[in-house]
Amino acid sequence: MRTAIQAEFKLFGTIKRQDDWYIAYCPPLDITTQGRTVAEAKGNLKEACSLFMLSCFERGTFEQAMRELGWSVVNGTGPKPPEKIPQNAFQFPIPVPFGVEKTA
Repeated sequence: MRTAIQAEFKLFGTIKRQDDWYIAYCPPLDITTQGRTVAEAKGNLKEACSLFMLSCFERGTFEQAMRELGWSVVNGTGPKPPEKIPQNAFQFPIPVPFGVEKTA
């Protein structure tokens, strides 16, 4: 029997204009990108975050990367309060790039 498990990370980003570009930044992953429009910058940030996560899972470096970004594992203490999100931020989901299979 196969069982599928799906999860996603809920991240946030900020946008600022710099000359003719819009700069998009995701503080939780320290990823920055740009675009000619707000929509393009947001799309590029979502893609960059997704590719970062995929790369971490493929290489088996997810936990190490998160620790280097200042994250830590919380065991049995319940969820931490959410990080304070800036008022001008936008949120976006990133699917967790792995699957789990259980055979009976």
